[in-house]
Amino acid sequence: MITFIVILSAIVFCMWFFQNQIVGHIGEKHTANRIRAISKGTVFRDVYVEGSHGVQQIDIIAVTEKGVLVIEKKTRIGLIVGSAYDKQRQVILNRGKKRFTMTNPHHQNYGHIQALCEKFPTLKDKFIDLVIFGNNAKLGDRIPEGTIRDRDFKKFYRNLPTRMNTQEIESAARNIASLNSDRARLKAMHKQKIKRKKKEWD
Repeated sequence: MITFIVILSAIVFCMWFFQNQIVGHIGEKHTANRIRAISKGTVFRDVYVEGSHGVQQIDIIAVTEKGVLVIEKKTRIGLIVGSAYDKQRQVILNRGKKRFTMTNPHHQNYGHIQALCEKFPTLKDKFIDLVIFGNNAKLGDRIPEGTIRDRDFKKFYRNLPTRMNTQEIESAARNIASLNSDRARLKAMHKQKIKRKKKEWD
């Protein structure tokens, strides 16, 4: 009985300690599956690419007839306010009683797309910047285009013009898939990059 309680306590602690990672993983998987079902495209998750500013980690890349969607997925809840040019976004909870900041996800995605353009210059005009929040988020009036919630994706996708033929789609999918050949090294480099940033912030 004591052993069972110890194991249960350890599980509960791990779930609490890693709750953000767990929620993020589930959220990304749900979004990726929904994008795959709607777009009928090839969808990649947790992609690493090396550019002139170091290794970038990209939540989701979807290769579709509408283009190559480069997606930053956010699981924040509450009211999200800010503009396209703000470095930080405000997240407001409990009717304004709680506030905190988050990095502008479009600024993050800009770095992701720049690295992809360096790696695959022929796809430069095909990349689409997209930030997707969960359905529990509320988006403020100044939030720019290309910021949606999960439930908005079908409408967003249908309104995009078709810009890639079958041959281009297959070629782009092969290019993105090729990034996995060096995944282990790039993932390790990205972890070191995050560690260095945390030390700088401390």
